[in-house]
Amino acid sequence: MRPLSVLAAAALSAGCLAEPKVGPAQPGGAGSVATTTLSSIETNIFVPKCATSACHAGSPPANAPVSLEAGRAWLELVGVPSTQAPMSLVEPSNPAASYLLYKVRGTQGLVGGLSPMPPASEPLSDGEVQAIEGWIARGAPND
Repeated sequence: MRPLSVLAAAALSAGCLAEPKVGPAQPGGAGSVATTTLSSIETNIFVPKCATSACHAGSPPANAPVSLEAGRAWLELVGVPSTQAPMSLVEPSNPAASYLLYKVRGTQGLVGGLSPMPPASEPLSDGEVQAIEGWIARGAPND
C-alpha cells in the first residue's frame, strides 16, 4: 500500500504547482479565456479599472503614456514598443513577449519595468489577467 500512497501524494502535489507568471493562455472555465474579445476586455477591465482621469484616459492620458479608453486601446497597445522595457506592450500571439502582462501580473521588474498596473492596492483578478492573456494568445485581434 505504501507505494500507492506515495504515488497519490505525488499526483496531488503536481496539481498544485505554481501558475506560470507569463505564458500560454490559462484555462478560465467554460472557454471564457479562449473567446474573450478586446471589446469585452475594454468594457469589463480597461474602462472601469484603468481608463480613469488619474491614469489611462484622455488624449494624451494625464499620467500614463497609453490611453485604455474604449476604441483606443488596440491602437495604443498592439505592436507598440514599451517605454519602460525592451518589448512591445502587446505582441500578438506571444503573451511572454507582451509587457502588458508583466504589468498586470506585477512581475514587470523581471523585464526591467516599473510599477505594477493597476496599483498593487487594486490588482486585477486572476480571471481578468487570464482574459487579457487569452486575447493576446489569440493574436490580439481588434474585436
